[in-house]
Amino acid sequence: MLYDAEVEKAVLYAIIFEEAELNIQEKDFVDIKNKEIAKAILDLRKRKETVSLLAVQEVVNGDKSKILNYISHLGDNVFGITGEQSFKKLKEYTKKRELKQEAEKIIKEVEITEDIDSYTEKEIKELKEISKEGVSEKEDLLTKVAKTTVLIQEAYEQKTDYSLYTGFFDLDKLTGGLHRKEFTVIGARPGVGKTTFALQIASRIAEKNIEVAIFSLEMADTQIITKLISKKTGIDNDKIKFGTLENDDFDKIALASNEIAQLPLNIITECYTLQDIEIELRRLKNMKNLGLAVIDYLQLIKNNNKKYNNREQELADISRTLKLLSLELDIPIIALCQLNRNASRTEPTLADIRESGAIEQDADNVIFLYKQNADEDTPTQDIVVDLQKQRNGCTGTLNLRFVKRLSEFRNLVK
Repeated sequence: MLYDAEVEKAVLYAIIFEEAELNIQEKDFVDIKNKEIAKAILDLRKRKETVSLLAVQEVVNGDKSKILNYISHLGDNVFGITGEQSFKKLKEYTKKRELKQEAEKIIKEVEITEDIDSYTEKEIKELKEISKEGVSEKEDLLTKVAKTTVLIQEAYEQKTDYSLYTGFFDLDKLTGGLHRKEFTVIGARPGVGKTTFALQIASRIAEKNIEVAIFSLEMADTQIITKLISKKTGIDNDKIKFGTLENDDFDKIALASNEIAQLPLNIITECYTLQDIEIELRRLKNMKNLGLAVIDYLQLIKNNNKKYNNREQELADISRTLKLLSLELDIPIIALCQLNRNASRTEPTLADIRESGAIEQDADNVIFLYKQNADEDTPTQDIVVDLQKQRNGCTGTLNLRFVKRLSEFRNLVK
């Protein structure tokens, strides 16, 4: 039997007679009489009234003398166990019942489910929610303020934690690195190096032993790895691409390849829809504790679950989903995006984000990359990194040197 009436009574006794602040829910009780008393307690709390024997008696429907007698004897079998201990047992029974219900639901649904991967990840989330079900009700303002001060203290104590720093010094000064729960959009016109920029951030963070996912909807995994090898070895991209390597180059490539292979880097090139990306993000979070996701690039994602009047609505839905995923999975998500053509002639603005104004609304941070000299087309170029939006900080610009042949951005020495 997945409940214990005596445990239920012990919890009710602790609340009524010991004034214990135990955050019960109606679903925690199975016994009919105990459930009625629990409902009365919740009703009194909702009305911000004192919970007492007489107050509960007044709220519960029925013969008042019998109710009073029942409540008076709630603690008859409470020996050597605290209210907190009883409450813990009560919640364990609740979780067992919910797990049983979820298992029965899975047995019924699994045979008729078509998208088994999506269903599996959804069920993993449901099971995790049951497992971590809180022992607290909705937090009041005092609790939220207290929790915030704890986070401030933790931030102070971790001020030297550079695990999510990008490695671009001036950018990190402005932002303090990447942050969990934040959605960052990096926009540029083709050929400015936004993929290289994002890859450099991803590989740097992976080198700190943080699990990173790179979703590429435009490049093959071999192209991405070639860029990483080129940067690591200092060997020209074209030499690798066209096979014009020298004997010494192979030793460098072998060493770099071995180092790259050891990184907690997940390169995914076969996810083309929002649903595919969401499933993979959840899987990596569940299996590997994913710490960062990079998506290249936003305008190539399709949403197969809905029909839209236009592409702008679809992209708005995609960007909103990615923002919500960053919150839910507790990770930073970087999405690259294309800018409108006129952005190549002037300094980009938020209005230049292609196909959707909603993207800049959903993003916590928006970074634009553009050439310092728009007409310049040389192997090494100075690129302006323009932080045009930072929800929790200031904006600003900085310069980096883009060495295109080595797939590398470099900090400028001041």
